[in-house]
Amino acid sequence: MNEKNMYYWQKVIGHLSIGMDLQDIREAVSEGFKSESTNYKQKLVYSLLETIRNNDQKEFFYILLKAINKPKKDYTLLLDQLNKNYDVMPEEAFVNFAYTVLVGIMATYGGGEKNE
Repeated sequence: MNEKNMYYWQKVIGHLSIGMDLQDIREAVSEGFKSESTNYKQKLVYSLLETIRNNDQKEFFYILLKAINKPKKDYTLLLDQLNKNYDVMPEEAFVNFAYTVLVGIMATYGGGEKNE
């Protein structure tokens, strides 16, 4: 595991360091959203940015999970990362996680896809 891409925080209960590999999260998000239209992704990014600005983790995850809960779409890698990393996070950890998700979505803009 590449330590420079890891983000750690201390869990309230216990003394274990909890870590997120931000690069793995970004790659999983990019892989999951690569086939979505640019217009859809732009609207999603705007909605997610609002939740980050308001530090609303509950709404952020609600919007994200709603976006990936689609039949005939493959979000396996992203769901694995969410399964590993979903937790109530301190604000700083949440912000790092959330912006990593946004960067992953924005990395898929362009590339000749259809604007629907």
